[in-house]
Amino acid sequence: MSVPTLLRLEAGEPGVSLGVLATALWLIGRDAALGALATPKEDRGALELDVRQAETLGKERVRATAQAKLKRATQRQSQKPDAARAHETEKPVQGS
Repeated sequence: MSVPTLLRLEAGEPGVSLGVLATALWLIGRDAALGALATPKEDRGALELDVRQAETLGKERVRATAQAKLKRATQRQSQKPDAARAHETEKPVQGS
């Protein structure tokens, strides 16, 4: 491993290969930590992404529910005058 690669590894640069990381961990006797790194419950980035996706999904569901309720209310309102007009035409005309 070259010195520049080691410096990049120590700096936490994401471009350093997993093989270099595994070799470095093996050299210092910490290669068992690789299993913990791959554990989903320890992957904070993935957990944060899951939370953001769940929040987005929740907001989309709330929006869709509100739109559906508005659509149903609009349909009911548009049906009321038609029903009232139909009822009015059934009434017998008084007079003459």
